[in-house]
Amino acid sequence: MPTRIDFRPSLDLACALTGMRVALVAEVTDTSARSIQSIDSAGLGISSGMLLDVNKTFCKEVRASCSPVWFADALSHPDYQCSPIPGMYGFRSFLSVPLVLVDGSIFGTLCTLDPEPRPVDEERVQSLNSLAALVAAQIDAILSHDADSRTIDGLRAQGDSVGRQLAEFEQSNAELQRVAKQREEFIGVLAHDLRNPVQAIRAGVDLLSLGALSDSQKKVLGHINESADRIAELIDVTLDFTRGRLGSGIALKLEPWSDLSGILAMACREAMRPYPQRSCEVDLQLPLTFLCDAARLCQLLANLVINAAVHGTADQPIRVHGRGTEDGIEISVANQGVIPAAQLAQMFEPFARPQERRLDAGLGLGLYIASQIAKAHSGTLSVISSDGAGTVLTLRI
Repeated sequence: MPTRIDFRPSLDLACALTGMRVALVAEVTDTSARSIQSIDSAGLGISSGMLLDVNKTFCKEVRASCSPVWFADALSHPDYQCSPIPGMYGFRSFLSVPLVLVDGSIFGTLCTLDPEPRPVDEERVQSLNSLAALVAAQIDAILSHDADSRTIDGLRAQGDSVGRQLAEFEQSNAELQRVAKQREEFIGVLAHDLRNPVQAIRAGVDLLSLGALSDSQKKVLGHINESADRIAELIDVTLDFTRGRLGSGIALKLEPWSDLSGILAMACREAMRPYPQRSCEVDLQLPLTFLCDAARLCQLLANLVINAAVHGTADQPIRVHGRGTEDGIEISVANQGVIPAAQLAQMFEPFARPQERRLDAGLGLGLYIASQIAKAHSGTLSVISSDGAGTVLTLRI
């Protein structure tokens, strides 16, 4: 069962594509539908691992027909207004597409839903179908990888044809990497194309704001703006991720900055704003002039500070220390939290989260993108962690 896959990036994109606030990947059989992973920003109670009676879901219809089921508002849809299923779970808009594996079998469904009516059209259905193909490729790759691993274990026990079978396994592993690259390319293109509708949403909000509005209307426009900002942030993070993974690297705008200490200190204060209960001590004495992309360094340092605020010891301060060196700068972010040794090697890998924090908000790419910004500056980002010293992440450029 592919429970080791983190579907969160794909689920975030599914919500961005459809405008719905609940998304899940479900494994569907003749008798049950199980939520492998889900996000629920609407409070419908859809959780990862939830087991449902397949006869009380639309997944059965999707699986039987191998085609999408969708409606913008169940209450006004001629085919679904009498169905008890939307009322049972509290949703009105719905879009579900099949997850078809390479052998033609249907693993399950990729679903989005919302308690409010949401526009659904052929374009959104097609976009979610494309994303479902990518999710199915992830599942296929993991299932194939697991099958190959079991085969190799058996051959090692028997001592027969190990060399030949290992070669086949390497070929399978290369295929797994190819699928992963295709996934990252698709996400990059999709994130890029999502910029246009986000800009249209913001332009519409600006236009509506010019008129006379009631307090409730202003509040709604504020929520729309916040949602557009969240989608824009997801797009930027996703694009940074794909640039780093596909080899082009994160682009920099290098300029000589004369107040880098002040700019980075401000970035620390902004990063700590959502954590007023935490203390952050900033001591930056960097060179008077330094050639860099200050905006990207602010992004890097903010990611490190936020990581320390979330994972560090709550009653101990976060300490940011920066100095000039003989050939550049060195900035460290320290907290008293301790990272298990098994996790240190994966600290700067994408989606590298402790298992208990897998479903936290965000994509889990902060430290990975920070390391890519350091790399783009021809620098390094390293980490040490121990019971005595706590955790220290250090940037050297």
